[in-house]
Order: sequence, then structure tokens, then C-alpha cells
Amino acid sequence: MRTPGSYPLSGNMALVEALARAGSTLPTASGEVIIVHAADPETAAGPTLPTRTDGDNVTRVDLRALQNGEFANNTALRDGDTIFVPRAEAIYVFGEVKNPGAYALQQKNTTVLQALSLAGGVVDRGSTSRIRIARIVGGEKQEIRAKLSDVVQPGDTIIVPERFF
Repeated sequence: MRTPGSYPLSGNMALVEALARAGSTLPTASGEVIIVHAADPETAAGPTLPTRTDGDNVTRVDLRALQNGEFANNTALRDGDTIFVPRAEAIYVFGEVKNPGAYALQQKNTTVLQALSLAGGVVDRGSTSRIRIARIVGGEKQEIRAKLSDVVQPGDTIIVPERFF
């Protein structure tokens, strides 16, 4: 969130309005919004703060769907609800790409090709047939030969080598 904090509810506020009040989400946000609902004050026999975090009082909303105008999950909020927008985990793209660096992994099943497009694509001298992924598995660094259709994992480093002429 650009301006996280506590915001008073006004009327029948829904998730999209609350996100807008908090300045919208950052580009590093994951693709999910988590709402921890407070106990219903009309049925609660005590404090209205959440007392557990099981599925009964937690709602997960697809942030990308909301951003694309799909408001079916524009959940109504009530006093005491907590909205959490986690950061996306990062992947790293280096070598013969236009914009090497770290990129937020904002959706599940992101492919090597999609990750390369985040980095502006492969430059002319880059080899798409010799791409490698450096990945930590069981505490050990492994280097894997990658295809453009392979799915990347959080923390992966994609390396695009220079091609032979």
C-alpha cells in the first residue's frame, strides 16, 4: 500500500474503496489481498477483534481481477476488518536482456518467457536456447538449463548468456 494505516469506515465501504483510500497498491504487491474479518458486532459477545485466523474469518481476493474491473469479489468491509496486501516474491533476470534486475513475481505459474518480458526482452546478442536458472534447492545452489515455457519459482535467477555468432 502506498499509505498504509487505519482508516475509518464510511457507510457500506467495500474493498476497492478501502484500497483507493490507502493510495492503491504498489507495483511490488502480490496478486492477492487478504482480509481478516473482525467478529460481527451484532453476534459477538465480546471484543470485535479477530480471535483466530482460520478460513471462517479470512477472505482471499484476487487483486488482478479487481484491477481488471471484475468486482464479484469486491468484499464488503465492517468495522475492525484488517486488509493485508503482501509483497510479491522476487525473481532476478540478468545477462543479455534490456533491463536486468529484480522483478516482483506477481502471479503463479510465471514462465521464463514472461519473466524475460518483465526485463524488456532479450537483446539481439542474447541466446534464448542457452538460458539457465540458478535456484536454491535444499540449501544448495543448482543451475538448470531452462526452456521459455518453464515456470520460475520465487528467488530464481534467470541468466541469459551471449549467443555464439
